[in-house]
Amino acid sequence: MPYRFAIADDEPLSVQLLSDYLSRLNEVTLVKATDDLNEIEALIDDGAVDIVLLDFNIKGAKDGHIAQILKKRCRFIIITAYPLAYIEDMIQKEVHGFLSKPASFSNLRLEIRKVLGKAL
Repeated sequence: MPYRFAIADDEPLSVQLLSDYLSRLNEVTLVKATDDLNEIEALIDDGAVDIVLLDFNIKGAKDGHIAQILKKRCRFIIITAYPLAYIEDMIQKEVHGFLSKPASFSNLRLEIRKVLGKAL
């Protein structure tokens, strides 16, 4: 059964790049790519996704909104241009991953392996 992914990012080039990377991986299905956090939350609440690639600095996120989303029952890979130290307190390392922008395919694959605890 493939792992179901969503991308939450407001930068079209980043979405395109991440979508391309995911298409190269076995056992991965991209369910949704959007810049709307409400859509992402609905997918998580419905159990429709396993992992969300989440832009930490996505437009429209109100104070504390990202922190609230990260508490939901889902795995996340935070994607941002900020250094890890800036957001480290929000990431539970055993559940969530971190990826610097611009993301590379090899780094994304490593973070997915870390979050899933297995190779793809």
